[in-house]
Amino acid sequence: MKAMKISLKAKCIFSKIFCAAFFLILISCAQKNLPKQIPVAADEVVNLEKKNSTFEWFCLTRNGFEKIERPQKTPAIIKKPWTEALRISYMAQAAENSPLDVDANSAPKVFALVNHLGVIALGANEIKVYKDDTIFANRSAEKIVFMNGTPVVSVYKNSFFNEKISASEMFRPFLVQFAQDSGVFFPILTYENLALDEKTQVNDFCWNGAQWFCSIKSSDENETKFEYLKFRPETTLLSISPERNFISIEESNEDEFRAQRRPQKFSDAPERLKNLLNNLPANFNFYAECKIASGPTPHEYLRGKVSSGAMRKATVQISDTWIAALFEDGTTFLNGALYGQKILNGGKPIALRLPKLPSGYVYSDFGISGTQLFAAWEESEFYKTGRAGFIKVDLGKILY
Repeated sequence: MKAMKISLKAKCIFSKIFCAAFFLILISCAQKNLPKQIPVAADEVVNLEKKNSTFEWFCLTRNGFEKIERPQKTPAIIKKPWTEALRISYMAQAAENSPLDVDANSAPKVFALVNHLGVIALGANEIKVYKDDTIFANRSAEKIVFMNGTPVVSVYKNSFFNEKISASEMFRPFLVQFAQDSGVFFPILTYENLALDEKTQVNDFCWNGAQWFCSIKSSDENETKFEYLKFRPETTLLSISPERNFISIEESNEDEFRAQRRPQKFSDAPERLKNLLNNLPANFNFYAECKIASGPTPHEYLRGKVSSGAMRKATVQISDTWIAALFEDGTTFLNGALYGQKILNGGKPIALRLPKLPSGYVYSDFGISGTQLFAAWEESEFYKTGRAGFIKVDLGKILY
């Protein structure tokens, strides 16, 4: 069935991006008055700062990455808007027994999506770079979701920051499949498939495991407008190509889209997540981006109110046998059993502190392959990013 064109009559001027930016501004301002570290009793946390032999630092380069001594000793670079900077924009965790692991005995991998570069596959025994300049060089890489165990990358061009946008661009990919066995990226859905013209941009989306929801932005000299659509592939999306279109598109609306993306109360979070962070003080407010291994778009859970002031961000990965959360200061909570290992601490959560970053730097995302933890770091100044890379931590030496 051919995609039907979406009517442009019902548009919403109120921008989701503006709301998200305002949300982040409130959090950023509130964080100025926060304590430097997450409140965890000193006798309850494993501090990695004194365990130099257990971790290694890496910075990103145009060809992938290189080993460094410390983030602050990386050559300074000009800060760019986060959509245009060389940075890890997203890290996705593969599930156990995933088809992504070519070797039957290999631990599930972590996939780091690098803006304007490609994907770095982070494995317990090997780190490998997969580049594709035709797709990533002039586009921003947003996130990775999984369909049938296969990673799907979303890409876009930011109309505000990207000076290389061309109104006459003939090929505009939206979703790109990453085939790890061959190291090739396959565009599987384009703007043409969605019947979108050159003046539009998919500024946000959600894949809930059954259906896709998209927020579409269009701009001219006078105003910026938004429309919403949804679609459910009539065949597996991974078999779609830019030349073949087997999706049925329907109109959606702002309320329906927001219902998919709206943060939920922490009291409604999965029990494993609530148990993991149960010992944090009752007045400690945070929001958690919760990812499921080999899963769809993550859910967000909010404890406290943004307007109340102090608010921290945590990234959560839920795998088959373990769950972990990383805060931006490097405080990490872990519970369960790492791949092929025994259950830690009698089934009770463990708190770790990753090596302290210099002022102006944050930990932004993470994943675990086997007993190796990989955490992305970056030099951050409001909406701009400078130096960036990742740290590799040997949890096997620390916890087992």
